[in-house]
Amino acid sequence: MKCANIFALSLSLLFYAGCGKDELDFSETDTDNDQREETRPAPEAGRVTVWSRSGDYDSAVFLPADYGLDVNKRYPLVLSLHGFNGSVLNTDHTQVGGERSGFIKQVWDTPLAQSFQGIVVAPDVFNGENNENSLWDIDKLRGLITEASARYQVDPQRITVTGYSAGSIAAQQMAVRSRDLIAGIMPGAFDALIKEDPCSVDNFPVWSFGNSSDPLFQVQIWRGVQEQVESCANYSREFILTVNENFCGHGCWDEHWARSDVQAWLVNQVRD
Repeated sequence: MKCANIFALSLSLLFYAGCGKDELDFSETDTDNDQREETRPAPEAGRVTVWSRSGDYDSAVFLPADYGLDVNKRYPLVLSLHGFNGSVLNTDHTQVGGERSGFIKQVWDTPLAQSFQGIVVAPDVFNGENNENSLWDIDKLRGLITEASARYQVDPQRITVTGYSAGSIAAQQMAVRSRDLIAGIMPGAFDALIKEDPCSVDNFPVWSFGNSSDPLFQVQIWRGVQEQVESCANYSREFILTVNENFCGHGCWDEHWARSDVQAWLVNQVRD
């Protein structure tokens, strides 16, 4: 019996001596080959950077903090338009800076930048060649939206436009000329250009805002437009008018854009 045990042990030792390393340790994993690279956000995620377009509406762009973690994820796009003499880039358009004008200021080095789930594109206009009533070229803005949708992870059904003063003019014009691209507008601090045809936005999301003390906003005209829109046959209950009772005059736009319900509205509109 003792000899049989010794013989069995000898056979076992010979078997293991002939086995390769991989055969001996079935639990060992080649971590160098099997381990996947850690997924990280894009370098531009969570901050505002320059998008150079060869001088033709160079833009400041904000990408959400998790941008790049999921290449299949699509984000809403907010087009942020500054007013006359506003800016988002330095004078030679090589760096973000300027006056940080428009909605993009809300996600520019702020706590909101870590949670806002939308891409913000803020083009910059050199005001020396424009006047207040013709600051923005609608065809160029359309081209900007189209290019941004191809360049970034944009949900094409969720694109909104917000702007103040001269930016409000462009936003209202886009509600008429760019319904094929955008899902809603939020114009602020300027007259109601849509008063010429209020029913043109009876089934289109519009949130207008301004100050009662702002002569360019023309509160009574906006209230009249609101009544007309609400009486249109196809009114879809998507027209909002916010009149702030303050003494800011033609200013205080940031207070409106800082509201959480405003921020949610901009990213939640869906184009039919």
